[in-house]
Amino acid sequence: MSQIEVVNPFTGEPVFSQSSESFAAVSKRIDAGQRAALAWRSLTPETRARHLLGALDYFRHNRDDIAAGITREMGKPLAAAKEELDFMLERAEYLCRFASDGALDPAHHAQYDDETFEGRIECQAKGVVYIITPWNYPLFCAINGSVCALLSGSAVVLKHSTTPSVGAHFEKAFGTMAGIDGLLTHVLVDFDVSARIIEEADINHLVFTGSVQGGRVVQQSAAKRAFNEVPDPFIQCSLELGGSDAAYIAEDADIEQAAFWTVKIGRLHNSGQSCCAVKRVYVHASLYDDYLARAQAIMEAEVSGDPMASETTLGPLHGGEKAVSGLLEMVRQAERLGARLCTGGDTESHGNAEFLRPTLLADVRPEMRVLQEETFGPVLPVMKVADDDEAIAQVGNSRYGLTASIFTRSRQRAEHFIRAVDTGTVYVNRCNFVDARLGWIGRHASGNGSLALAPEGLQAFSWRKSVNIDPSDLK
Repeated sequence: MSQIEVVNPFTGEPVFSQSSESFAAVSKRIDAGQRAALAWRSLTPETRARHLLGALDYFRHNRDDIAAGITREMGKPLAAAKEELDFMLERAEYLCRFASDGALDPAHHAQYDDETFEGRIECQAKGVVYIITPWNYPLFCAINGSVCALLSGSAVVLKHSTTPSVGAHFEKAFGTMAGIDGLLTHVLVDFDVSARIIEEADINHLVFTGSVQGGRVVQQSAAKRAFNEVPDPFIQCSLELGGSDAAYIAEDADIEQAAFWTVKIGRLHNSGQSCCAVKRVYVHASLYDDYLARAQAIMEAEVSGDPMASETTLGPLHGGEKAVSGLLEMVRQAERLGARLCTGGDTESHGNAEFLRPTLLADVRPEMRVLQEETFGPVLPVMKVADDDEAIAQVGNSRYGLTASIFTRSRQRAEHFIRAVDTGTVYVNRCNFVDARLGWIGRHASGNGSLALAPEGLQAFSWRKSVNIDPSDLK
């Protein structure tokens, strides 16, 4: 078996090491999850929501320890790790509210009933949901699928190998509820064992959050499953993948708010390591110079360093020197093709880590890699546009389709932008902001349109059962 190892990206010290679990051992835990799901699904959604709300207290009571583990394992500044935990709790509470408010109730279109027909579509628990979740938002990405699955009546097998302390905390919090053991189990497995879980194990739904290449590999395993003798050969696969999300600063935008949102929140949050981070900005010519000046000031105010220190706002990139050098290659290519470097473009060292200084590029062109590829770090390319039509065309000039945003004071302009862009989420006067009240959806290379969050997200983790009744002889 291969060794699963995690290194602190700031100190370079190993913080976790364990051999991968075997497929046989994990299969037994999945079978136990199926037994747990049978008991769990017998409870009403309201009852399941009540138990989940109680389980969330574990995270409140262990907030400091959980946040410190995240900082050690993936480099997020400690304050940001605590903030992620707080927002995770809010997200989970919303999902519980949806379940209690009837999100899983049968759909019944009474207007189509008559004396010979009565129908409804019910939501039923799937069984065991296998969730593979990444390091960059270890709480957010894990809670989305886990709580949706549990509320829908299923058990969860969670693979959180890159931030393993979070997986362990999830098992402690949600593993036993209502006296039922095995509702959520955290598995530490390598790529080969994970592939066998998808292809051969008794699972009923698959959730993957990660890179486009990772999504391709997972989809291939899901396809291979169709040829194996398993109870559910054609499981649904929820893919939430990378992005190159664009923002448009229209001529009537509040430029101060637009710069703050797109740079501080959109680009620099989590050191730019976010699938839905703003990675391309298109600015109307009348605001271009003003925007660049404001963006540069925001970037130069950032503080890189020890993620445990309170003054640090940017932690080290999780991929270390390889991630830094990859981003610098894209910056240098843009400069060779005529882009103007406003700030950054070089590195600084703190502790044993090399940091890429927040980098702002102006006068970029569509053929540059910084506009075509996903930049997973603090690099922001900015392009001047003449009008809305040019902006919309450039926003759509991407293989990705996760989010897009517009900053404007005009509702008419905003609605036109919403209709014109082809992404799973469209923001108006904000960005990089996941709200539990709305579905989280990716399209094109950013995902397969599967839903998470929102009342509809609970339904997406359920089987549908059509109930067709002739009521004419029923009493």
